[in-house]
Amino acid sequence: MKKYFITGLVTLLPLALTFVIVMFLVNFLTQPFVDLVKGIFDQYGLMQKGFLFFSAAQIQRIVSQFFILVFLFFLTVGLGVVARWFFVHYLIRVGDYLFHQIPIVRSIYKTSKDVIQTIFESKTKSFKQVVLVPFPKKGTQAIGLVTRERIPRVGNGERKDLIAVFVPTTPNPTSGFLMMFDPKDLVFLDMPVEEAFKYIISCGVIQTPFNEISPDIAHEHMKETEK
Repeated sequence: MKKYFITGLVTLLPLALTFVIVMFLVNFLTQPFVDLVKGIFDQYGLMQKGFLFFSAAQIQRIVSQFFILVFLFFLTVGLGVVARWFFVHYLIRVGDYLFHQIPIVRSIYKTSKDVIQTIFESKTKSFKQVVLVPFPKKGTQAIGLVTRERIPRVGNGERKDLIAVFVPTTPNPTSGFLMMFDPKDLVFLDMPVEEAFKYIISCGVIQTPFNEISPDIAHEHMKETEK
């Protein structure tokens, strides 16, 4: 009998201690707000009847504590998100400030940052259409991104306009070549700009379908991106 009693005590005490600690924490966190929530229940006539062996007051207290705990949980999560955002934002600002103070690094950093923001900031709509261009020589093709249409041709007397195309390098698309092409030398592709960048950055590992579209359709698409 003594062995059984000790075994039961060893099993029961941790459970009882856990229950006591949990209830203490629940009461400690919810006690300042219980009367407020119960007042709301009384104001609207809610939880006015008992259930089983629980009185109406006990039901109100239990439900009040439950809603208070849920509210405190989401409040804590919200505060954590805000605090973490401010902390990360502060670190980014400090890092940005430090990079701007280093003599040689600041020029490279500022230039790279400006280019990357120009490339990836969707609001600028810097690139209007993905094309294939004859680069670096005829017979080879490279992915290019149209930046502007209808650039007047200079020097040869022809009136047909040129198209400005940025040809990024791989795997770093922040550098590249800005060239002017005759529209007839370009192959217009049905490919989002984001997919083109994925293909360039991955050095062609991420396969992307190259579906040609007519210049008229491409022109309509470029007009839409300008809106």
